Amino acid sequence: MEEKLAKIISYIFHPLLMPTYAFLILFNQSAYFVMILPEKLRWAILAMIIGNTFILPVIIIWFMLKRGLISSLQIPERSERTFPFIIAAISYFATYFMISNLGIPAIYQIFVLGGAILIAAASLINLFWKISAHMLGIGGILGGFLGLMLMRTIYSPMLIVALVIIASLIAFARLKLNTHNEAQVYTGFIAGVFIMLGIIFLL
Repeated sequence: MEEKLAKIISYIFHPLLMPTYAFLILFNQSAYFVMILPEKLRWAILAMIIGNTFILPVIIIWFMLKRGLISSLQIPERSERTFPFIIAAISYFATYFMISNLGIPAIYQIFVLGGAILIAAASLINLFWKISAHMLGIGGILGGFLGLMLMRTIYSPMLIVALVIIASLIAFARLKLNTHNEAQVYTGFIAGVFIMLGIIFLL
């Protein structure tokens, strides 16, 4: 039962879904950077995020699965992760440049750039060590919204609490499935939080 729950959590909070979740949370904030965007533009941005950072990479990864290049959509083996990570990084950076040309508040660009930098970091680390991309992703979201809280751009303490709980569930799932050890899980989470915090404060 616990293993089945761990699999469900791992799929629901797949790293490729993190940008979509981040933008859904952003669009539900009572802040100026949301209010100034027409509703149609918000939907267009969300469609772009879903298409570029989830659907496109999933199609490529699915194709690799069918060709026997990877063993699972979760990509458990470190040796299988390099190419999918690179594809995801390219998609994220392309999305960043597309978002940058829309003339919308910089906060949206920062979140996409943060995701791109996180997946690029995962690609480099994966060359010599297996890090949890799931924990990098949720750590990045938590770091991003924590940064916005610290900068007083938003005020949503319950969101931070909810993200910490979700991070705990994801950590449980990855450890339960023996996909990662504790060092890989905790390092991924801490790296995600602090990399995204750094991006928020530097940009």
